[in-house]
Amino acid sequence: MQHKYSKKAEIILELMGQIIKEERNKLNKSQRLLADEYGVEKSLLNRIENSSNEAKIISIFTICEMLGIKPSSLIKRIEEKLPQGFSVLED
Repeated sequence: MQHKYSKKAEIILELMGQIIKEERNKLNKSQRLLADEYGVEKSLLNRIENSSNEAKIISIFTICEMLGIKPSSLIKRIEEKLPQGFSVLED
């Protein structure tokens, strides 16, 4: 389901991008270097880090594996950064 114009979806995507970028920076690797090491497109990392599009679940799993983190850890960190009482379903 696309939430292209949902402000709440934007918040989640921005947080995911920030966390992925933080993890990549911990490894001291550029987007290009990390992508080249694992044979993925640099543009995938770029789009997700810049919250330009919604990532497919397989992309999230792939990136998490590249970064050495569990997808559940990524989701947990996103949840922890969301404002208290945040809900996607509320108006």
